[in-house]
Amino acid sequence: MKTLHLEPLTRVEGHGRVELVLEGGELLEARVALLEAPRLFEGLLLGRSFAEVPALVCRICAICSSVHRVTAAAALEDALGVEVPAAAWRVRDLLLVGGHIESHALHLFCLVLPDLAGVPSVLELLREDHPAARGGLALKALGNRIQEVAGGRAIHPVNVEVGGVLRLPERSVLEGLRDDLAAWEARLPSVLEPFGDPAGYPPSSPVVGVGLCVKASAEVLLRGETLALADGREVPVEGYHGLLSEQPSSYSNAKRAGEVLLTGALARQGREGLADSWPGGIHANNAAQTLELAWALERARRLVDALLDADPAAPLAGAVRPGAGVGTAAIEAPRGLLIHHYAIDDLGRVAVADIVTPTAVNQGAMEGQLLADLKGVDDEEELRARAERIVRAYDPCISCAVHVLNVGGCKPGG
Repeated sequence: MKTLHLEPLTRVEGHGRVELVLEGGELLEARVALLEAPRLFEGLLLGRSFAEVPALVCRICAICSSVHRVTAAAALEDALGVEVPAAAWRVRDLLLVGGHIESHALHLFCLVLPDLAGVPSVLELLREDHPAARGGLALKALGNRIQEVAGGRAIHPVNVEVGGVLRLPERSVLEGLRDDLAAWEARLPSVLEPFGDPAGYPPSSPVVGVGLCVKASAEVLLRGETLALADGREVPVEGYHGLLSEQPSSYSNAKRAGEVLLTGALARQGREGLADSWPGGIHANNAAQTLELAWALERARRLVDALLDADPAAPLAGAVRPGAGVGTAAIEAPRGLLIHHYAIDDLGRVAVADIVTPTAVNQGAMEGQLLADLKGVDDEEELRARAERIVRAYDPCISCAVHVLNVGGCKPGG
């Protein structure tokens, strides 16, 4: 028996490795080990005032800081019975959409595009002045700018607090952003052209895992009160424990969800039937992200228009009355479903904190996809190259996935 160690995984967020167990040239087992040091955020929150939580949890990850802050605030508002004004949610939604643009652009143009171009790094493409690479970085910068406008900072936003937001963006800033968004809507198709050719991706088995996403409304596509699965099941957000109970792993510093589920752009788009014609198995997640970029630009422009039309005297925060309560919020992060759950005691201190991240949800699917796609491949170099591309297609965020303490002592798989 032989184990191939693919370490480090390149062009993913954070540190990880893939272990492929072979016997007689046949692949028997695939493991994805997320090696970033445990972050202990859930323990850090215990005993702290609820008001401190949003600013702390957004430090779990710089790329995902906006969605962590908004999701934490929403869960605490659920616990405390706070009604958030519509104007505040428009600002928050703009912040979330900016995060999607930034994150998808980073993944597609810096991490995936080099595979399609046959080079080891986006730096090679930038040296050649590759138009898609240059355009992708400009698109990522636009996502950062949107987050700065809505959140006060491009990374670790400060404008979101429990109850709402602190201020509306300045009118002149919104007007300039609206013009840039309209220009990008026209420019986007040419920038995304490299990702549409199925020939650029390796062969892939059917996607492993049951699709999971928030059941959202037509106007609010990233958040909702119900979790929807591709097999027709629906679970209230507050009942997520029965579906997503995290289990420690002996070979990874991240916990994983029990059932094999798939979350992210492909799961979101697949629910609408948009993914049916895409070849490439899990690599279609890249194509799904391109569709979401087009949606995000249009959605951002509409939100900017709504903020420009908003009453400047409208309330931006609801009344917050500290007390005991339990709350849960689910929001679609760029990489998939993100859940924050908190219990608050009578003094407004955190008694329970639970955060479920997309990469923790996807770890079982990643391992199953590796096993399915690489069966029959006997060349070690091909195994290494294709394994990296499979993991990369999930756009894992390892910093987010290792936010908890690994208690250890379990056999692989639970």
